[in-house]
Amino acid sequence: MGNPGRVFLEGSPQIAVTAPAQTSVGTGAMVLLIENAKRKGLIVVNTGTTTIKLTLGDTAPTQMAYHVPLKACSVADDGSGSAYFDASWVGVVRAISDGAGGTCVVTEILTGSPDWNRAGAWGVE
Repeated sequence: MGNPGRVFLEGSPQIAVTAPAQTSVGTGAMVLLIENAKRKGLIVVNTGTTTIKLTLGDTAPTQMAYHVPLKACSVADDGSGSAYFDASWVGVVRAISDGAGGTCVVTEILTGSPDWNRAGAWGVE
C-alpha cells in the first residue's frame, strides 16, 4: 500500500515558474529540458519559421520519428506557431528543427514540495 499522504502531496501548489526563454533549435537533436522532479508542467511554443519536433525521454527525435510536432510561425514571433502543454511529464524533453534557425520559447512550472513525483523516495530532496 502506498504512502497515505501521497494524494495530498500530488496536490502541491505551483510555487514558481521559470522566465520564458527563447531557445535556438538546430537540425541536430538536442536536449531542450533536463529531467526535473519538481516540474508540474511545461510549455513549449514554436516562435520560428521551421517545424520543431519533440520527443519525451531518452530517444532523440529525427525528422521522421518524434512524439510532438510544433507547426512553424508564418513570420518569426507572430504567435501563429504551435504550442505544447504538459501537466505531468518530469523527464527529459528533446527537440530538432526541420531547418536551420529554429526557435521556441520554453517555460517550466515548478512545485516546492520535495516529495513531488518521488514515489519510493519520500522526503528525499
